[in-house]
Amino acid sequence: MSSKPELKPGRNEPCWCGSGKKYKNCHLRQDEDEARASVPILPTPPAKSIAPFTPPELPKPREPSPEELAEEAEWDQFENADLDGKIAFFLERLENRRLDKEYAFEAYLQIRDESSPRHDATARARLTELIERLRRDMPEVYKDSAVYLEDLITFAVTEERWDALPEWLAEFAEIADKHPDEFSSVTKMMLYHGQTQPLLAAMQSAWHNVSTSKDILEWGVNEYYGTMLELALYQYLETTATPRADAPGLLETINAFGGKPNPEWLTTAVKHLSAPAPSSWRAEDFGATVDAETWEHNVHALLFDWMAEERRRAAMRVPFSKSDLFKEELQGILHQQISEREPAPKGKHGKSKRVIASMVASPLIPRRDHFERTLVDKFDLFGSEPYEAGALIELLPSYLHFLARLHLIHPTEMDDALTSIKPLTGNTLKLLDSHGADVHLLRAVESAWSDATLNSLRDDPALVSARAMPVVIPSTTPAIAEAQTYRFKVSYRHTDDVWFIVETSSKHSLDDLHDAIIDVADFDDDHLHAFFLSGRAWDKETEYGHGEARYSSAISIGKLQLRMKQRFLYLFDFGDQHEFDVQLIETRPEPPRETRTRPRVLEQHGKLPPQYPDWDDESEDEDDWEEEDDEASAH
Repeated sequence: MSSKPELKPGRNEPCWCGSGKKYKNCHLRQDEDEARASVPILPTPPAKSIAPFTPPELPKPREPSPEELAEEAEWDQFENADLDGKIAFFLERLENRRLDKEYAFEAYLQIRDESSPRHDATARARLTELIERLRRDMPEVYKDSAVYLEDLITFAVTEERWDALPEWLAEFAEIADKHPDEFSSVTKMMLYHGQTQPLLAAMQSAWHNVSTSKDILEWGVNEYYGTMLELALYQYLETTATPRADAPGLLETINAFGGKPNPEWLTTAVKHLSAPAPSSWRAEDFGATVDAETWEHNVHALLFDWMAEERRRAAMRVPFSKSDLFKEELQGILHQQISEREPAPKGKHGKSKRVIASMVASPLIPRRDHFERTLVDKFDLFGSEPYEAGALIELLPSYLHFLARLHLIHPTEMDDALTSIKPLTGNTLKLLDSHGADVHLLRAVESAWSDATLNSLRDDPALVSARAMPVVIPSTTPAIAEAQTYRFKVSYRHTDDVWFIVETSSKHSLDDLHDAIIDVADFDDDHLHAFFLSGRAWDKETEYGHGEARYSSAISIGKLQLRMKQRFLYLFDFGDQHEFDVQLIETRPEPPRETRTRPRVLEQHGKLPPQYPDWDDESEDEDDWEEEDDEASAH
């Protein structure tokens, strides 16, 4: 919300709070009351005082004009009217051209909120008529907000009028760079429903404006490019009998976007998404002894196998674009789980309850706490993601069933996970409904977690023999558990070819590693810093730092339970945000060859940028200032 300005806006100007209402219809009266209340009440002067006490004059509000009073009365009448009265007001002002952008938007939202169009076909028809009238009679008002077009698309999806989407999406593409948030919401809706062809055409049409926009951040452009790349791939796979990663037609389409896709990702995706059956996976392929890079690659390939299986199933035929929404979210959860070190209360014989529980839990199963936290994050006040949340919870049962059929988890592990997650579905459905998910998504989630569906998964004849087998307890001991020497490659994220090698002992702490990094960088140790084992900045669950950080960076490196080749983030200076990727590249069972109290730097390549880039050109002036300060202190 915007802060109150020193100078009040005019009565008919937008309110300072950012509500979109006119000032007179929002905070005018409240501000006037506050102004009157802020006048100090002076004490009555003593009786012997010679000067008489004159109370200060209260500020007099400006008298509204007759036109303003009439307009305010009309708006009060609108707000007090029933739904039919509100619609009649909207149409009457539209017909008389007395509907400006602000009034149109505010009136439409009130009418929509009272109509419940996602669950009422009549309401959708009436709202569609209002939008079409606005679009025809006052196009400049219609084009001011993307909400009208977004609603037309949502209504078409609700009614499964897929043939109407190309026209609406093409129109949206013309304003995608000006309304990126609304276009992103529509994009996720299209991905969930598998509308890849019209969506890709619209995104290609808008690509130039989006990629050159000064109002869209770099990460937003990269995300847009990644979505186009995946759409082109999925459309190719869904329309080609014998797909190949090096097919000229596919590469020509991808190259038209600019940029260079990761060839390893493309090869892996085509191989697994087009395979007639899943690969021959073993539980050991995802165990604690697998290095971090191999583990990430295996999970990526396994989820592509699952996506292909979902599309092969005759009953569902889940499109790649929908299952990809699930894949992206689940990958984040699983990565978080192997990155997070969770303290726990002690059980009997001094053993951690968390450790005991994790001994029978596969790393491929999302734990309830991580799963719930991810769902909650999708309903942020400033930008909800109902389709990502919906796909995640809807497709989880089929994913767990897939793991059980491949003997990657025991059927009882599937049962326990389903029992653990099911209580979350009630609140999730309420959140999905309140954040605009369409009825098809709501029904799909209800169906996926119905007793009938879950019982069919548990009673699958293909799992009978597996249920008779004992549960295998996976090893939770990392391959490097006994290492005493660690070597890390530290790379500066924002500059190519700048990296160095640091050697530590298992007894050195992350604080010691921090000291070594800023020594190489030649930074002053005068700012906050933190390590994030998940590799994502501000991830509180894997943050090692000081103050409010969940874990202390005084922890010894040997107690972090790192995997070989694991990457994590070191962030120095929370303002300028100097980011370093840290990767474990080598360990040794013996201690460092030289006895040192601090880590040592073995190699260094490239020159890091200055700590304060904006001050670099003024270094001589800074030296002069320092000399002047020294002279002043001497005197």
